[in-house]
Amino acid sequence: MNNRNTKYCRSNVQSRLFTWGLSSYRLITVLTALIIALSSVLTAGCAETAQSGEISGPSEAGGETRVFTDSAGRTVELPLVIDRVAPSGAYAQIMLYTLCPDKLIGLSSPFSRNQKEYINEKYWDLPAFGQFYGKNATMNFEEIIKAAPDVIIDVGEEKDGIATDMDGISEQTGIPVIFVKATLDTMADAYDTLGEALGVPERAAELSGYVRETLAFAEDRRARISEDDRVRVLFGNGEYGLEVPGVGSVHAEALDVAGLENVAVLDRVSGSGRDEVSIEQVMLWDPDAVIIAPDSCYSDIFDDPIWAGIGAVQRKEVYEIPLGPYSWLDRPPSVQRVLGVLWLGNLFYPELYNVDMIAETQRFYSLFWGYELTEDEARALLANSTLKRV
Repeated sequence: MNNRNTKYCRSNVQSRLFTWGLSSYRLITVLTALIIALSSVLTAGCAETAQSGEISGPSEAGGETRVFTDSAGRTVELPLVIDRVAPSGAYAQIMLYTLCPDKLIGLSSPFSRNQKEYINEKYWDLPAFGQFYGKNATMNFEEIIKAAPDVIIDVGEEKDGIATDMDGISEQTGIPVIFVKATLDTMADAYDTLGEALGVPERAAELSGYVRETLAFAEDRRARISEDDRVRVLFGNGEYGLEVPGVGSVHAEALDVAGLENVAVLDRVSGSGRDEVSIEQVMLWDPDAVIIAPDSCYSDIFDDPIWAGIGAVQRKEVYEIPLGPYSWLDRPPSVQRVLGVLWLGNLFYPELYNVDMIAETQRFYSLFWGYELTEDEARALLANSTLKRV
């Protein structure tokens, strides 16, 4: 697969053909949004204070900065014009690349060989600054100070003590630091917030629009599935597929959004987002199907005596999560999950999620990654899941 020097092309994206179910639902969504927007214009008053993630206007220090209230409730002075941005970690790197790649002056981690297949070559050699959080927290503050970004941006879940963490990093570097909450259900808002902060609201509206439409479509479909009809799924990770994210973990929330039941009900949800369980426990859960992380054991699971007694394996109801440039579900739990929700729904409820996943995958990659995926490339991504069931 060759990396292409592609560009975002709204006309190409809008001209693609999709199945009647999703496209008609999107038409209804757009018309509803227009009505709501008109109502808001006619009835909205002026808020006296900035809400989380809003820009409230110039600061008292002068006209060269503005006040931004981030998702942790912190008031931060930002430059009026932001051209140089540094991400705090993989999630921020992904959102910023999909939104405004030319503003990135560095990465949290270098692009892998697989990721480079979908990433424009001119970004491959950006310096890596490391990341704030996680077991591999490696932020190189000296290098980030030398690079002099206008702002450092953290994106994702709101962790305990995050406001203190952000303040500490800002004090240590002398660079403004903001946090924007971006869970699956707030991702569209996060794009809009980042778009306003970074001066690219139109691009942000394209991305947030797709996220809202897709998640609204999934919500409509999920509401039609009774509790008794929900497919019971195990999400396997790790070398042997026995590391699982339990119910309540952000790493598995796409399953619930798509209308599936996560069988991994654990006594606790670990800080890492997944816990190792025994094959005996999997046998007791007896899932209808198993989905396997792309760096796990899919290629070996059907010949592995450990898994031989699991009904889903015996029925060949085991599917590999697509990968490229990142996992469609997790590690990191990024915007790729929005496509992952459609993938899950179409895989397990094809009559409800009557979506052409080849065309939809091509659309997503063009819109978010600026990469024109061929039909053969889309088929390769879906070979061990969607196309396996055809």
